Amino acid sequence: MSLWKKVLSGLNHGGYVAWEAGVAAAMGNGGRDYLPVFLALRPTTGGPITLAEAIDASLSLPGIRFSKHERDLLATERALAPDGWPHEVRSVAFVPRAVLGRLPAFWRVLQVGPGVAMPVADAVTGGDNLCALGGDLDPLVPVAAVIDDGIGFLNARFRHVRDHTRIKAVWLQAAERVADTPTLPHGEVVCGRVLEGAEIDAFLAEAGDEAEVYARINRALLPVTDGALTNRRTAHGTHVLDLAAGAAPWSDDPLTAVPILAVQLPPASVRETAGRRMEANLVQGLRWIMATALRLANGTDVPPLVVNISLGSLAGPGDRHAFLADWFEYEVARHSRLTGGGKLRLVIAYGNARLARLVARDEIRRSHPFELIWRLLPDDHSPSHLEIRVDTNMVAGMKVQLVPPPGSDLPALSVDWPEAGTGWQLPGPVALLASVAEPGGQSLLHLTLGPTVAAGPLPPVSAGAWRVVLQTTLAEPVRVTARVQRDDTPPGFRTLGRQSWLDHPLGWDWDTEARGYVAPRPAFDAPGCPVTRQGTCVAYAGADTGVETWGDAGAAESSIIFVGAVRPVAGDPASVRPAAYSSEGVGHLARPGESLGPTLVAIGDDGAALGGLRAAGVLSGSVTRMSGTSMAAPQVARALLRYFLTVPPEMQTPNAERRALTGEADWGSPDRRMGHGTLLG
Repeated sequence: MSLWKKVLSGLNHGGYVAWEAGVAAAMGNGGRDYLPVFLALRPTTGGPITLAEAIDASLSLPGIRFSKHERDLLATERALAPDGWPHEVRSVAFVPRAVLGRLPAFWRVLQVGPGVAMPVADAVTGGDNLCALGGDLDPLVPVAAVIDDGIGFLNARFRHVRDHTRIKAVWLQAAERVADTPTLPHGEVVCGRVLEGAEIDAFLAEAGDEAEVYARINRALLPVTDGALTNRRTAHGTHVLDLAAGAAPWSDDPLTAVPILAVQLPPASVRETAGRRMEANLVQGLRWIMATALRLANGTDVPPLVVNISLGSLAGPGDRHAFLADWFEYEVARHSRLTGGGKLRLVIAYGNARLARLVARDEIRRSHPFELIWRLLPDDHSPSHLEIRVDTNMVAGMKVQLVPPPGSDLPALSVDWPEAGTGWQLPGPVALLASVAEPGGQSLLHLTLGPTVAAGPLPPVSAGAWRVVLQTTLAEPVRVTARVQRDDTPPGFRTLGRQSWLDHPLGWDWDTEARGYVAPRPAFDAPGCPVTRQGTCVAYAGADTGVETWGDAGAAESSIIFVGAVRPVAGDPASVRPAAYSSEGVGHLARPGESLGPTLVAIGDDGAALGGLRAAGVLSGSVTRMSGTSMAAPQVARALLRYFLTVPPEMQTPNAERRALTGEADWGSPDRRMGHGTLLG
């Protein structure tokens, strides 16, 4: 163990930030001197400060930058803020790496994203009050929004008539930079390009080759090596947007009147499935959508906004304390506050990781240690992350062991559970064990192993079976959950990341559906395998809106909706069964606040032999098939758009909405796989 070094500082923002800092120090950060910081403004104890003063002070901090929509959102909060501190206000700022440890006392850091490169420039303080603008949206016609990759914004499925788009604006995200053009304030952060509806109409009026327009825009925004998805035949985002809001412009479909907002995530964000970049871009995209809806609407007369998010990462606390779960809840409440009760629906894919062997759950006791085999694959160019959480803050008496695969020249580690904010590292960096205190009474061990192939000066980590053991001397049993973070490469990109997974010596049971010994052997009633298919949903599936409307007997409004996937039963098309890949909620040993199941399910495949659903390819007239909960979610978004279009506002109650989705108004505890029922129609 002599090669392992104790880490006594630098872990305040978690294992991901610490690992990225170590890699940057070893390889050079490539000019990535700025970090996106997700923050909440808060009152200070050292002296009185109002919310308005905190906003003003934040916007004038030297060296710290904001994007235009973030300044507008802060200016809106500033204009509406009374004296004192009526509510929490959040923002996203880009902070120099050297300043990260010297942030103002009125900032509460919620998460720090991966580094980005931007030239140095002076900050500006301007911003528009979004509630004082607008008038371009009909308050009775809902707005469809999608955050995804590869948005085919010229596709005929997103037009009102032949040469007029329904897309009010699409944000084509790219690498962050500082604006230095005459039309933008010096020092403002710009991430790609926003195309307004008039610009898209101009492209349509040219009647040129759609593919050439995409190629020309992508050449200006993205490096050739990024592989822009709209340069290809199929794109996930176009497919999802078509399922959510697509309609033929020559048809009488009411959806042709629905305006669209879209955010196209940069390829680098989608390619890295651990979600570090995706979360940073997704939050900014969601806030831009909501800011744009406010800007286009007439004051507080904002139409219903339905946002589809068919993206996700896996690791995390699994409850409402997860970063995105917490942030989504905030945005729902903020939208309601700024719009005077305006309706916002976030429709989110529940996840496809049920069969991936990425989650383990058990109770650890003196006589029953928690033991796993963590299998790292060869030729993995990305780091692998394993998060182990115990449901206690009393970690004294707990020990952790990490044993490399047989034949490895790397040393084993056997230590007491480190104090929060400390850990152990194998320099290189090769490995990092970080201890982090978390809200909700949990303690986290974040274990990171580097790529299994050499990357520049970074040595490779041994592929194979890493043994992880957690022991305790505590008298009471403690629940423990382990989650492997995704690090595979999604379809459409050069394969660099290969997914690690969990194994156990007690092996596997027969799975009738898969026809193989691949089902985890239950570990709760008898010795078995702690690897489980339960709790394999996206990391933020524990989100709870906290917003209630008292329309029908006090029924709560479901502003955040998670969607699983089903497929028709062979020989009985009227019946459905859960898709094998569709994630499960938590059953045995569930913690308060963890997701018990999806909100509802929708068709993700046309059948057992015919996978996926047909929807638009990138170019007008093209069709492709894609499968997954990513395709189930936009069908629910589409149903909500039709509901808001056809049901008068005075009749839109929580129970009416639920009946429109599943036929049932009474939603109790969801089934682990089927939720509260199947989408009608």
